Amino acid sequence: MALPDQVSLLYRAIQKKGQTEAEEILTRAREQAQGIVRDAELKVHGELEQYLAEKKQDAFQQARRLKDGASLKARQLMLQAKEELMQELFREARQRLESMRDEAGYPELLQSIALQAIRELPGEEVWIQVRKDDQYLVSETFLGDLSRGSNRKVDLFPEPTAITGGCLAYSFDKKVLVDFSFSALLTRAQPQLRELLAKELLEEQ
Repeated sequence: MALPDQVSLLYRAIQKKGQTEAEEILTRAREQAQGIVRDAELKVHGELEQYLAEKKQDAFQQARRLKDGASLKARQLMLQAKEELMQELFREARQRLESMRDEAGYPELLQSIALQAIRELPGEEVWIQVRKDDQYLVSETFLGDLSRGSNRKVDLFPEPTAITGGCLAYSFDKKVLVDFSFSALLTRAQPQLRELLAKELLEEQ
């Protein structure tokens, strides 16, 4: 039978051992908990960085799209403005040409235009055709001057044409047409006018 003091010693030893084991268990549990917390923090931090990187990339791409869209819109507006200016210049040129029909120098202009048209035709005999309001200008003297200037026999086509001014010129067999109407002259001048306008706009920038 154990003595009382031995029982007490044995009890304290068991109690101490149990306390030590409990502390070890608590320490391991605490370390595991801290590890879990660290892992969770690292995971959250990594996911946050990835999320922010994705958002940053999305924002960059959106900004680039907006910039590209703005640049495209600016180019479209500039092209539209240039086209509107060009059309305005053509309207003014057309109005200026049409107003010249009522000026004293129009017969000389018509004769100059007709002479240029006739010189582009083959053959020794040609026709010119004008609008109805200009037919009275094409007198025998007018035709004689054209004939001498072009070394061809020039006759007036009896039927008028629906043009705003200038003339049409035909070969004698009417197979070749040279259009020197005001509309055709403006159309042929359009590329050159566009080029001149483009140069002026570049110089202003």
